[in-house]
Amino acid sequence: MSKNGHDAPATAPHDCDSRRRGPGRPPEMEECERRERILDAASEVLQQCGYHAASMDKVAQHSAMSKRTLYQMFHSKQDLFHALINSRLFNVTPDKCHYREDPTDELTELLMNLGRIILRPDRLSLIRALITESQESADIRQILTSLRAGGKENVLTSWLDRYARQNHYVVKDIYMYSNMLFGMTIGDLMLQSLACASESSWIEENMYPRFHHAARIFLTGFKQDCTTSAP
Repeated sequence: MSKNGHDAPATAPHDCDSRRRGPGRPPEMEECERRERILDAASEVLQQCGYHAASMDKVAQHSAMSKRTLYQMFHSKQDLFHALINSRLFNVTPDKCHYREDPTDELTELLMNLGRIILRPDRLSLIRALITESQESADIRQILTSLRAGGKENVLTSWLDRYARQNHYVVKDIYMYSNMLFGMTIGDLMLQSLACASESSWIEENMYPRFHHAARIFLTGFKQDCTTSAP
């Protein structure tokens, strides 16, 4: 569990025990646990101090780890925050969907899993901090631009690509459709959350019918908009 009281992010590169074992870096601590602790601390420092005032010293203090350990895992402050933004916002990996006969149900489950991650209060707080810092920090703008350029491979795009192949659809720009699907579902709720001062989470009972309706409308339009190739 992170220091801000939320569950450890689901985007850790490897499975490991994320329980804290006290200050310092015990020899038995897994590398992925050290990495997640450092990223938790970097997120806190960014939100509390801003990017310019953030430093490797402050991150080390917040993580209760040595500055040497930080530099062993991240070459620079920019490298650290690049990893933070990538792992917490761009490299989102939700739980696997169960096999379903109805693609609308399967897509709805994927959107629900993804929404539970992206719409978490701690993740929304990080997005707010980045929006603020991007106006003042060239480093943050550079990080966001570089990640955006390489961020086309995501779970929604992968699902749509597989769905199109299974149905022999010819799609010219699968990324455009993926962005449209995200915008009409999770992106819409995310913008509403960012505009509100409260940190109240979306109720899943309200999210499901909304996402299911959107998935059905999207897949109907997606089918009509695509051409079909011979199997």
